[in-house]
Amino acid sequence: MLALWTLSAVSAASATPVVAEAAALRFRETAAAWGLSFRHHHAGSGRYYMVETMGAGVAIFDYDQDGDPDVFYVDGAQLPGYQGEAPRARLLRNDRGEGGVQFTDVTADAGLTLTVYGMGAVAADIDGDGDLDLYVTGFGANQMFENLGDGRFRDITARARTGVAAFSASAAFADLDRDGDLDLYVTNYVDFDFDHNPICGNQEKGVRAYCHPDVYHGVPDVFFRNRGDGTFDDDTQRAGFDLADGTGLGVIVGDVDADGWPDVYVANDMRANNLFRNRGDGRFEEVGLLAGVAFNDRGDPEASMGVAMGDLDGDGRPEIAATHLDAQTNALYSYLGGWLFVDKRYSSKLAEPSIGKVGFGIAFLDLDQDGWLDLAVANGHIIDNIEKILPQFAFRQPNQVFRNRGGGVFEPQQHAGLRVVRASRGLAAGDLDGDLDLDLVISNSNDLSEVYENRTEGGHALAVDLRQHTGNRLAVGARLEARFGAEHGWRETRAGDSYLSESSLTAHFGLGQATKVDALRVIWPGDGAITEIRGLPADVRLRVVRQTGPTIANPQAAGSQAAGRNRQRVRRERVP
Repeated sequence: MLALWTLSAVSAASATPVVAEAAALRFRETAAAWGLSFRHHHAGSGRYYMVETMGAGVAIFDYDQDGDPDVFYVDGAQLPGYQGEAPRARLLRNDRGEGGVQFTDVTADAGLTLTVYGMGAVAADIDGDGDLDLYVTGFGANQMFENLGDGRFRDITARARTGVAAFSASAAFADLDRDGDLDLYVTNYVDFDFDHNPICGNQEKGVRAYCHPDVYHGVPDVFFRNRGDGTFDDDTQRAGFDLADGTGLGVIVGDVDADGWPDVYVANDMRANNLFRNRGDGRFEEVGLLAGVAFNDRGDPEASMGVAMGDLDGDGRPEIAATHLDAQTNALYSYLGGWLFVDKRYSSKLAEPSIGKVGFGIAFLDLDQDGWLDLAVANGHIIDNIEKILPQFAFRQPNQVFRNRGGGVFEPQQHAGLRVVRASRGLAAGDLDGDLDLDLVISNSNDLSEVYENRTEGGHALAVDLRQHTGNRLAVGARLEARFGAEHGWRETRAGDSYLSESSLTAHFGLGQATKVDALRVIWPGDGAITEIRGLPADVRLRVVRQTGPTIANPQAAGSQAAGRNRQRVRRERVP
């Protein structure tokens, strides 16, 4: 049994990252045992349509607000010539209880029927009613589903005006203009259609394969600004996002320079990646090239797919990672300040283990709870018959977890228990079994999913959920800082990350051997108000509720923090 505390407050202090003893990472595959088995269908018929190879994502979110994270798997749709089992996305409700972990398929009751060929999913409260709505991207017209609060969803794509009719990939919600509601960034990939499907592969060997993205033109990304009621306006050009004009696959939002304004990083396939600095006036400045995150160290674009952001080396500043193709290496860019990054893929020891693999989903997370963020990567080739063309590569590839040895230097965990080898795509993390450590959910291309229970004998932990009474109710974009002994760490809540996926909004801190948290600090999104709570025990899950509604930050005053203060009221509850 874990204690769920509800804390209401607003006051001030400081923090940064962590250290502790390390444990070997250990996992057990539990998809079938937990009722989380899912088979993705790419709906191919040997015609090698580009959409078939990209796979689909997974979203971990508490759709029914009962405290347990639920799982939504995205699936494809019928394609010309396909004769197999009908693709079907699935929402699986977490019914964890005294009998253990068990998920129940509630897709039909929830009313989640996809008409788009599904790619990605992202969940957030777009209308300020306190529950999580769902946006699904894909090939066709993207769909927005309103959460009705009674276990059901309603398709409101037309009313929300977010039905991008393109080949969309990842998406992210964030309050980019700090007006108290959540805006939406959508990456678009290439201009593939059924009439534009050239024959590619190896003519000498007589092997047909999926085409390289260079065969197609990139499609511009789209940015939707929330009008305050869960409906949106296309504000791409005015905001400056029209510079992101092609092959977008991954996107992540984070406050790079800690000025209070969320910035946007976009991973593009074989084109320069984009880093958009939030100017604080409703517009964004593209700084990827000057910042050193657009190309690799040789000045070449890479096949960027999944993205992650977080503080890996404990200096208080973020790192950005991007996954790449087999002849490349996964990248790690470390922020130096002043909008400059340095490429640390080699010094971090992450480059060499990625050679020969095609990385998609990626996550920074403290798997052993020693205070340092570790790394998980989902791998799988894009060409299903790559062995016939290049025998040194494989379509199905092992997934990887890396333990952070401290200071952002990583060690691959060869015997961590990720034994299933498939062609993986989406990856998301969350505490599915309620034991305070993070489990992994991985979706695979045209195959069964994988779910890994974290069995690592790690340190202590703290889990934090945030709530506000108006606007961005679940505080997407908040920065949380924890200080324990001589150590400190920070997290940001994000709606959309990895590749086509979203991890749980619950912030997770590994505490190592510390048995208490000296101070937990929350910097709320929007107005930047600060809450500080002192003297928390370890190994609890907290809900911090902000009683006063957010005030709107002055768009001209970039980085301003209106640190309102309230009395604290603590209520301790039990959850099974």
